[in-house]
Amino acid sequence: MKQNLFLTGVFFIVLFGMKYLFDKSDMTSMLIYSLIGAAIFFVYRTFIRTWFINRNKKDQD
Repeated sequence: MKQNLFLTGVFFIVLFGMKYLFDKSDMTSMLIYSLIGAAIFFVYRTFIRTWFINRNKKDQD
């Protein structure tokens, strides 16, 4: 769980930095889009990815 939170923070910083460099829109929209992207990344890492891993383990047995 700590690794997922750390990677989500890194993803947020990278996404925000890329939006800042290439988008140059207002700060509020950049923060909102970066938070939405980080939340989706966190949900994927925490729930969906573990579901796929558990499913593959069951298929191999």
